[in-house]
Amino acid sequence: MPPLPHRRTRMVPEARRDLILDVTAQLVTTEGVSAVSMERVGREAQISKALVYNYFPSRNLLLQALLMRENRAYQIQQIKAAETATDLETMVRATTRAYLDQVAAKGVLIERLMGEPAIAEAMGEIELIGRQQAIDYLLSRINADKALSAPLARMMVEVGLGITGAGGAYLDRTGCDIDLLEDMVVDMILASLRVTQERQHLWRKGPEST
Repeated sequence: MPPLPHRRTRMVPEARRDLILDVTAQLVTTEGVSAVSMERVGREAQISKALVYNYFPSRNLLLQALLMRENRAYQIQQIKAAETATDLETMVRATTRAYLDQVAAKGVLIERLMGEPAIAEAMGEIELIGRQQAIDYLLSRINADKALSAPLARMMVEVGLGITGAGGAYLDRTGCDIDLLEDMVVDMILASLRVTQERQHLWRKGPEST
């Protein structure tokens, strides 16, 4: 692993914490989780092992903090992407692309971290909270457009996230054309949305309309 550029020894705590996480991320991505030790991280970051322990009392807590940082960064990116959308279709496309970009950039890192049972288990509750926040936000957008009733909107959002997740897994496994995959995932979600809206209209009209 090539050494990181020399950094000033005087750093504010937040910047030093980020440096430690950056070094850990690079180790996990290039060599795997097994390459991470507090001594190795300190050496690569050009700080003492004791200082690494000051920020992260254990190796597991260091890896958990790294996974949490990546998870939060994606959530922020997803919300920003959704906020730029002017309608439901552009929101689906923007949030889908944000997720696929994250997989393309950080898929190996996240997969390796999630492959560690102790890390994945500790992150389980945090991931559930983050997923629920994403669902609540997307629901608020759909409800604002009055595209679907509340129960159908929730069903559509959760199924849509499943489709997007499957697309991300395929991208991570095959390294396929991300633009083509984006179009496919978006088309599948929007087609499902249109069919659900049509059926909702028929259900509201009653059996005589069928």
